[in-house]
Amino acid sequence: MIANNFALESLRECLANAPSVELKGMALLRERPSEAGFFPPLDMPRAVIAEAVTELVIYTQRSQHAAEQLAKLAPIPLTTISLLDYGL
Repeated sequence: MIANNFALESLRECLANAPSVELKGMALLRERPSEAGFFPPLDMPRAVIAEAVTELVIYTQRSQHAAEQLAKLAPIPLTTISLLDYGL
């Protein structure tokens, strides 16, 4: 849970400094020429394909869980920002 005193700039900095994730499945797709299509070559070991797919499925599930947790966060009032154009 994010504390109320967690500044917006601190959150932005934290997210910007998060390392990017290199998934094996995405690396395998990048290595393939575009005319070869989506499917892996026949000589690729099944274990490599299974590992890449498993990693992608786990990453997708974790991302979905994180998105669900973020959606449950309570709104934090922004008292330091004034939006004069949308005042009621």
